[in-house]
Amino acid sequence: MRVGRHQRVNYEMKRRMFVALIFVLGAMIALPAVAQEMSSSTGEVGSGIAVNPDEAIPVGPFIFSPALQLSWQDRDNIFFTPDNEIADQLILVRARLLFEVPIYESYLSFSYTPQYRDYKTYELDDKWSHFFNVAGAWEFSSGFTLNVAYNYIIGNLETREVDPGGEVYFGDRNFDKQMAKVGGDYWITDRDGLIFNVSWEDLDHEDPELFYDYTRYTGGIGWLHQISPILVMDVKYGIIDFDAHNSPYENNDFRDSLSHDLTVGFRGQLSPVVATELRVGYRVVKYDPAPDEPQVEDFKGAIVNGFISWEMAHGSSLRLDLLRMPYPSAYGDNANYLAAGASLMYALDRGNVFGQIRGRYQNNDYTRPDRITGEDRSDDIYTLGLGLGYRFTYYLSLWGTYLYEDRDSIYRYSYTINTFTLGLVVGF
Repeated sequence: MRVGRHQRVNYEMKRRMFVALIFVLGAMIALPAVAQEMSSSTGEVGSGIAVNPDEAIPVGPFIFSPALQLSWQDRDNIFFTPDNEIADQLILVRARLLFEVPIYESYLSFSYTPQYRDYKTYELDDKWSHFFNVAGAWEFSSGFTLNVAYNYIIGNLETREVDPGGEVYFGDRNFDKQMAKVGGDYWITDRDGLIFNVSWEDLDHEDPELFYDYTRYTGGIGWLHQISPILVMDVKYGIIDFDAHNSPYENNDFRDSLSHDLTVGFRGQLSPVVATELRVGYRVVKYDPAPDEPQVEDFKGAIVNGFISWEMAHGSSLRLDLLRMPYPSAYGDNANYLAAGASLMYALDRGNVFGQIRGRYQNNDYTRPDRITGEDRSDDIYTLGLGLGYRFTYYLSLWGTYLYEDRDSIYRYSYTINTFTLGLVVGF
């Protein structure tokens, strides 16, 4: 098996990996509090949503994997305020319809996930969110592998889709987000090859005071090397063109940027029990504001994103996530902020019973002071999560979670929140 060819495995393994990915993404978005507070790199606490990812229903040329998630949640600070907190409860219903087309060693997948949430007291402007995903991978006899993906989201509370670093932690106005990706690799020899990727991302937000619309173009090219049969590395040059659109309230031209980075990535098994998907490197983000615009500083520094996991005895595992990344900012006169932190999760899966304990620390640091108070802003975010679940059958799972988060910032951005969730998942 070649790890480096995204990967040269049979269709069934690819199908399982894709289903697992859909489940993980679903778990992060499904719970409103967690979706707004925990990044994609740190994930979700013990949702238990992956009831039976290895089974599916044949429907003509498709393999159909449906699932239904029902959740109840109690939150003691639904608006993430520093005081005068308002508590509420909500019901969330989420369905996932996944269709896959087997094509020998390749695959093509389509999924649609409608989501309905309703608070007991607070009235959302729109109670529905929608997630559309198309993904495919094709392997050719020449050694070339092509990967494509398209995602379309109509959301509101899923603020991490708008701002992955967590500057925005509450917003109930609708947004549309699209992302298209094309990537591939070509193995010149048994151990060395080339890799490339291009992507387009576009955000259209209903409330420009919460976050501006933007378009982002990304490209990269690099060299692949097979370190061992189970581990591949790459060295890649990347470029990002970020266009912050103007709003009726503000000229955002000073937030436009061009980024260059050089990174080294590792993917696969460091040993039979240690796995990783980690990228480290150096990035330069350059701005060119006009003389009458805020004179924002360029970013130059190290970047890190990824994880290392250890499979331990008796169904337990330990996972360390690392993050150091500049993200676009909509706060005051800032064009970016630096998010840096780490997350440690212990998971136990003993067949029917499974659980997780997770702790996370992240700091979001800003270079320009608050427009109103003149204070320097630096957010320290502490998160603790506990999860416990039980699988009754392959198709039925019950789980509960507790999530605590404390954001220590300048006054109006500080908050603490406690969230209790009980959920039921039925499906494949």
